[in-house]
Amino acid sequence: MNNSFIFRAGILAFSVSLVACGGGSGGSSNTAQEPSDNTPSDNTDNTDTPVVLSDTTWSAGTDRVLGLGFNGNSETPEITMMKGAPVSGQDGDVFSIRSVTYPATELSEIKNIDNPTDSRDFQDMDVISHNNESYVVACQDGSDTPGYTSAVSLHIYKTSDTSKVAEIDLVDGSVEARECSEISAGFTQGTNDAMGAVVYYAGATMTTSGSAQYRYARVMKVEFTIDTTADVDATDAVVMDDISTVTRASEVEDFMSGVTGFGDHVYYTYYDDSEETNNLVYANSGSSPATVRNVDWSANDPFVTGVAQQMLVKDMFVVPGEATTDFDHIYMVSDSDASGIVVAGYRRDMNLKQAMTLSSDTLVQNCSDVITGVSDQGIGQKLWCHDATDSGNIIEVYSPVHPGS
Repeated sequence: MNNSFIFRAGILAFSVSLVACGGGSGGSSNTAQEPSDNTPSDNTDNTDTPVVLSDTTWSAGTDRVLGLGFNGNSETPEITMMKGAPVSGQDGDVFSIRSVTYPATELSEIKNIDNPTDSRDFQDMDVISHNNESYVVACQDGSDTPGYTSAVSLHIYKTSDTSKVAEIDLVDGSVEARECSEISAGFTQGTNDAMGAVVYYAGATMTTSGSAQYRYARVMKVEFTIDTTADVDATDAVVMDDISTVTRASEVEDFMSGVTGFGDHVYYTYYDDSEETNNLVYANSGSSPATVRNVDWSANDPFVTGVAQQMLVKDMFVVPGEATTDFDHIYMVSDSDASGIVVAGYRRDMNLKQAMTLSSDTLVQNCSDVITGVSDQGIGQKLWCHDATDSGNIIEVYSPVHPGS
């Protein structure tokens, strides 16, 4: 998720009310995961009244939602959210990780992080699960302050014991991640005591060696082995096996704001400053160098009809095709001033593309800021997103079909 401020001219705001009954509350994260150990039910009936998940401690105008994650199954999902807020009189903000499992509806705090002297903010969060354990992966900015430079760090917690943490700095030789736009995390394969995991990072990086320092946006791939039978702070419980650049921006002014992935496959958004175009890009990180293909580009902001400007992607989520001949569906959300879900499609086996399009589904027109959902049962399954019309609420919707499908 990206928290940079970008001016939006002529934004069209939606005011579609979302009727909801009592339900669960729950981000990022968004974001796609490998199929979980719990198989979601085959629920493609999106005629049910949507559920609303609430944070009763939300402070309007102060709190900001940062990430959203899903674990479990479609009927009894566990939804986890991260929020942040400034604190008067201290350098750093306070952050709260909150979670709820259906049929409960209120997000309860499972972790509080108060940074009184640390101005490096958390920017995004995702959730991964294996062996009946869920893990929060949170991304904290680095620092460019002379004399106090530092790399982006990932903080990994078990939701069952958030008092323990594993911290990993994102450093690849002379390249340091510095400013987190978004992360996407997922387990891959392995055994309970040696489970593989991948985190994709999108954001600014700094090359720190040589006579000059260069700052470019990159997508980086971070590979871990996690012992799911151990505490995360135990020796060798979380080991970073590799970190590498999947792709790098060609100019320092170019901007990467969103990322979502599964396995070796990753989608990201990229603003080409020299061409003034918004790009959705696919990369296969399993090849060396990565195979990179442009899925769609537009001078106009897909969230704001007819307006030529840089789009602000706050979060992304992918639903992979159920077969290799199916389209992946890629979902994107912006901020509350440009609510709704932009959907695109890509068929990896034939390089077939479906353009970025603002969904006309009225149930998703209030989505903003964060998005997550069921990723391993095809489209039409449940998604969760922040409600642009009612801050602090997470709404349950269904993944829309691309109009070109």
